[in-house]
Amino acid sequence: MAALPLPLASALRPTPLAHADYPRYRALYADPRVAAPTGLPALADEAEARRWFHAALALAPEQGRIMALRLGGQGALAGVLRLTDWDRGAGVLTLGYALSPEWWGQGLMRECLAEVLPWLFDGGLGAPLHRIQGWVLSDNHPSRRLLAKLGFTHEGTLRGVFRHGASRHDVCAYGLLIGDRSAAMPAHQTAYAPDGGASTTQSPKPEPFCQSRSHPHPSHSSPMQGAQRS
Repeated sequence: MAALPLPLASALRPTPLAHADYPRYRALYADPRVAAPTGLPALADEAEARRWFHAALALAPEQGRIMALRLGGQGALAGVLRLTDWDRGAGVLTLGYALSPEWWGQGLMRECLAEVLPWLFDGGLGAPLHRIQGWVLSDNHPSRRLLAKLGFTHEGTLRGVFRHGASRHDVCAYGLLIGDRSAAMPAHQTAYAPDGGASTTQSPKPEPFCQSRSHPHPSHSSPMQGAQRS
């Protein structure tokens, strides 16, 4: 898959996920600081971790994208960007992300998404979007603050809808419509050309509070936003 020609300015840039990213991918989701806020179990089992990773690599283009995030667009994987459950006809996409804790607190994810979101609305995946949505555990305050800064609206809280182990958690629904663009997410001025290559997204068995999923693999279907400090 060819590299996405974006974003051009932010320090943290989406690039294709590659086989060589597996060690860093596994380490990212094996870290409980990352896994817990996303509602995923830490990827401690080698076979399960590889199964999840290869499902990400094999995601069908019509379902979205799962991208590696790299500083300067080069080097080791620093995080993951998930653009999933893409409904081309309705113009709806689900957003998810995770960033390695070593890069928290520097505003990297906010800077990155402020460039990626306008590109998505303007048809970066191959068709314009009307809505981008996200699902966040109610106690994942860093991600909730980040989405608010980007102009997302907290549309409601689904009480006790997510079961993780023996516990149940509330999930907050966030949405951003094309008409909601704010100063934090200006319309981009550069004409980015979609790469036209394979896309990628998150998806396991359907969660009760997510829109229906067409891909069955659990590796990418936690609807929660990833651990992140903006």
